[in-house]
Amino acid sequence: MVKVGRDFFGNQCDAEDVAQDALERLWKYCERLDAKRNMEALAVMVAKNICVEKFKRRQTEAHEPPGYIAAGEMYSADAHIIAKEIREKIDSAIEHLSPREQQLVRQRYLEGHSAEEIAQQTGIPKPSVKSMISTAKSKLIKILKRQ
Repeated sequence: MVKVGRDFFGNQCDAEDVAQDALERLWKYCERLDAKRNMEALAVMVAKNICVEKFKRRQTEAHEPPGYIAAGEMYSADAHIIAKEIREKIDSAIEHLSPREQQLVRQRYLEGHSAEEIAQQTGIPKPSVKSMISTAKSKLIKILKRQ
């Protein structure tokens, strides 16, 4: 579950939050789970759902006025402004990628699709998808370092 969070958000802190939330959610429903079900697949699915929920929550918060206090979470106006600036820099950097790279990066990191799902949607072989996303990430890092 940590790997799902790390792949989705790209950092260990969020990944650990995802894993903790997923374990908590699974624990709440453990008595109702079918023992025949693939628990690893269920845990991954729950972790992916939590990633999407967190991402959508952050997207909503990014459009709220500075100083807004989200339900259950406290954000200072400074943190909100910094997060918005970072998001704008990333969006700007993505615009410097090729159209195909932009598409793949958005599908992977903004929409949360796996490399396999992207391969199925685009018709690009999975190893090529992974390679292209890796190359795009390297380009983004270089662009962001220049800014």
